[in-house]
Order: sequence, then C-alpha cells, then structure tokens
Amino acid sequence: MNVNVKSILGIAAVSAVGVLSSAASSVTYDFGQVSGGPTPAGTPPWVQASFTDVGMPSDTVQLPLTAENIAPGAYVSCWYFNVNSLLTPGSLQFTQTGSAGSFGGPTISTGANAFKAGPDGKFDILFGFNSTGDDSTRFTSGDSVTFTITGISGLTVQDFNALSTSAGGSGAYASAAHIESGSADCPSWVNPTATTQILGNADTRPPVPDTSATISLLGVSLAGIEAFRRKLMARAKR
Repeated sequence: MNVNVKSILGIAAVSAVGVLSSAASSVTYDFGQVSGGPTPAGTPPWVQASFTDVGMPSDTVQLPLTAENIAPGAYVSCWYFNVNSLLTPGSLQFTQTGSAGSFGGPTISTGANAFKAGPDGKFDILFGFNSTGDDSTRFTSGDSVTFTITGISGLTVQDFNALSTSAGGSGAYASAAHIESGSADCPSWVNPTATTQILGNADTRPPVPDTSATISLLGVSLAGIEAFRRKLMARAKR
C-alpha cells in the first residue's frame, strides 16, 4: 500500500488553518467612563457588553449584558446601542437565550436616532430595565442577560460598532448605560472606555494568523499522521 504523505500533510495544514480562522468575531465594550452625574460606586468597568458573531458567517449576533462590578444597591435602568446607519433598526429581532441573577427582563425598543442618552447623543436601540422594586427585580450587581439578534440578512458584530448621532452633548459614543442608586440624588451616565475587537472568519478583512497556535496544531497533526503511516507500513510487511 502506498501512502502519499505529502497529500496528508497538505490536508493537515489546511485543517489546522481552518480551525484557527473559524474563531468568531466579537466587539466588547467595557464601561469605565462617566459622561454625566457622579462616579458610580464599585470597580470600573462597572458593566460590559459583548457582541459576538454566531452565524456562519453572518446573520446572527449574540449579545450578553453583564453588571458584575457595580456596587450592591446600584442598578442599570437603561442601556443604549447603535446600529449601522444603512440598516433599519426596527428590523432587528431580539430573543433572550440566557440569564443569571434575579431581575425583570428588559423591554427593547428600536428606532433610528430615537433615544437620547443624557448628554451622550442619540442611539438606535434601548434596553429598558426595571427601576422600581429592589435587587430582586432590578438589573444589579452580578446579574447578566444574553440575547440573540437576528432579522437582517448579513448582520455581523461590526454593524453594532457605530457611534451615536450628536445631540449637542458631550460626544459620540458606541454605547451608553444609565446606572442609578437608591442613595444617589443624581444617576450616572457611563460609556465605554475600552473596545476590544476580535476578527474572525465573518470579517471582510482576513484574520492575522497566530503563528504559535498554528505550529502547535500542525505538530499534533503530524504526530498523528506519523503514527498512522507506521501502522500502514507494518501491515504492508505482513
């Protein structure tokens, strides 16, 4: 039996690169900037939002919202986002797929430049959380909720990486959150201080390969191929 090792090596290399390039794209916002009101109690980033592509390669985006670092007693009442100005926000469909903690699910409203977030400008998407009751009904420390977003063909995380429209406020932002506290006379408006982007196979730009990971994957593949080749040669000698 003839074993075409070069062909197998080629398959292994393609497979390894394919594994690396299949990572999903994501855009993560860490909220540590105050654009209005007092600085919230707790440790910044007080809240976090992360858009991740889960479609192959597009059409479906996952969005977890977390409030891990706000102080007990503080809560998120409103959370604002933008969408690509070429898209219609009203076409977006939101499905809650997970949550942690005890709180009332938010209402979700959409509209092009329809929602003004304090001094921050006009946004296209508004998540409205409970602002009455106590920590069992409000979105507070340790709570999280995850949504799947669909409804627009070709939708990707980059469609949510857009800035708010100026409304004579303090600037344009990718997102804004309203953090309130029962002990504070003035609520806080916070915005992202850091935006982390991971480019995967859903992006138009090719991802930068991770050389060390590629070598590791190829090493594992080659070891398996060598073991397979020896077994075939042993059988051929019998």
